Amino acid sequence: INQWLLKYSNYKYYTMWGIEVDKNGNFNRNPKKIENSFVNGMNEHVQNLGPNEWRIAHSHILSTYMNESEKELYHWRNTVEAQGCQMINAVMLRDPLNHAMSLYKVIESKSSTREEWTKYLESPTAPGLWATQLDFFLYNNFGRRNPYGVSKEEKVRRGLELLEMHFDIVAVADHGYFVSEVLNMTGWEYIKMPVYNVHRGKLSYTKKEVEDLNKLLTANGDIDFFDAVKIRYTGALSYLER
Repeated sequence: INQWLLKYSNYKYYTMWGIEVDKNGNFNRNPKKIENSFVNGMNEHVQNLGPNEWRIAHSHILSTYMNESEKELYHWRNTVEAQGCQMINAVMLRDPLNHAMSLYKVIESKSSTREEWTKYLESPTAPGLWATQLDFFLYNNFGRRNPYGVSKEEKVRRGLELLEMHFDIVAVADHGYFVSEVLNMTGWEYIKMPVYNVHRGKLSYTKKEVEDLNKLLTANGDIDFFDAVKIRYTGALSYLER
């Protein structure tokens, strides 16, 4: 998606981000510094908008922590709308099991093993080298998932609340829909989304690994969150209402 946005080179673009876990499995020493840098840059990015001007910003990895950054989301939208302009926040979500399984490709590069990769999910607040989709959306990954120790029900509720309050486009594993919605709301010309960041190697899993991972994601709230998002934003199961 980011590479696609960069193709709209006529529009001013901003991003600022950093890696959360290095190749030695060490967490970023100062993730809040990166977040603060992103916020400061965004505060400037949304100023002095022209009457027919589009600007693009990309939040990535350590840029924001949605649960804690909500005040910034309000501030940026209020700043944009006070200038008579429109702000469009868009997000792409993935199937939580597919997302978690795809991260197996970086286990060795994070100096970890399959045995310890998902072990931290057995504890509600344990530190881990990666974050599930729900935990990443809410808290990012600065060394500890679910830092406030809330229930999975509260995490699901909070995730849905943030989507409803702050996001104008919510896509679910559908790049075509994402492009269509962005173009419908902006009137931009069509540019095909390129294919990047694709793992060309082979990943193998045992039946037990998949079953165990699915159970952990269910206990964490990821499966409920994804199902609720599909029903709310894609019309999943809408045929039952006919």
